[in-house]
Amino acid sequence: MAHYVGAMSFLNPSAADRRKRFLIVGGASVAITALVMFAFLIENRSGYMKPDPKIIYAESWSADRTREDAIADQVATTQAREAKLAEARDYIDTLSGPARQAAQEQYDAYVAGGAIRKDVPYVPASEPPVM
Repeated sequence: MAHYVGAMSFLNPSAADRRKRFLIVGGASVAITALVMFAFLIENRSGYMKPDPKIIYAESWSADRTREDAIADQVATTQAREAKLAEARDYIDTLSGPARQAAQEQYDAYVAGGAIRKDVPYVPASEPPVM
């Protein structure tokens, strides 16, 4: 009978055993939570995730497109980009003081970063036929 009492003591543990289990389980839960938070922090700072893929869009042309059509499209696209940049420069000319300087810096960064190619990627010289 004494053997069964010792084996069944886990059903009614002493206060010291309860405190010990409470500290072990509580410490383990705090440690696991801290480990997960630390992993997110390291991932955030080190950039573990792969960068977003660069998406390149291509225009689809008909098979009978001539070289002259392609050159005309390139000229139209270049003119559209230049018109957009000229509009921005005209707006900058209307400003004065620190606002003008800030706008000019923003314009220079925009042009240097190649954003104009993303904003105006392709302009057809003439409207394509509707099929």
